[in-house]
Amino acid sequence: MALLEVESLEAGYGKKTVLQGVSLRVDEGEIVSLLGHNGAGKSTTLKTILGLLPARGGRVRFAGEPWASGNPVGNVRRGIALVPQGRGCFPDLSVHENLMLGAYTRVDRAEISRRLDEIFELFPILAERRSQRAGTMSGGQQQMVAVGTALMQHPRLMMLDEPSIGLAPVLVQRVLETAVKVNRRFGTAILLVEQNIRTALEISQRAYVMKSGAVVLEKPAAELLASQDSWWALY
Repeated sequence: MALLEVESLEAGYGKKTVLQGVSLRVDEGEIVSLLGHNGAGKSTTLKTILGLLPARGGRVRFAGEPWASGNPVGNVRRGIALVPQGRGCFPDLSVHENLMLGAYTRVDRAEISRRLDEIFELFPILAERRSQRAGTMSGGQQQMVAVGTALMQHPRLMMLDEPSIGLAPVLVQRVLETAVKVNRRFGTAILLVEQNIRTALEISQRAYVMKSGAVVLEKPAAELLASQDSWWALY
């Protein structure tokens, strides 16, 4: 079942149009990679889906219902979460304070407490350092905080924008394994933007390749992984 359906999406900044009719889908419980060189429009796609950037054209449906262009709070309440580039946490706040900020749309205290326990079970290091300022943690640990904060929203779809950016190579695999853990533990669908192509494809079921604001290729991730040398240089 399609959870997210994007058809001919257009968006941009000022007079500049960046997205030139992007179409993609993410099914329930699926991990999908969105690949492309810098400037292809990947981050703009995620921002437009969340509603941080109003759409100029096209159609988006989430869980079978029309989504609200330019209404990020409404879309968060519907079950869409974005972990942006650059960790996405507040460095001067503690781990616990960051996580609780992610629960701003929730009102049931028992439900919030249960989800907090689930996140601490998923990321034990966060439980150990719940009082530590997020900005004093390692890059990989800050990424866990950012993912945990998004999970406090109980999302059905989590969009990860370059989660491994700025991390040492040894940590890249570990951070992307976090996406797999979230997918398996909560059944959360993942739309992943990532420059580490091979690692992203290894954890995905399907993938889209973007160029100049448009999707130019869609295939099962395993097929793209097997032929990476023959197609990546073309884009």
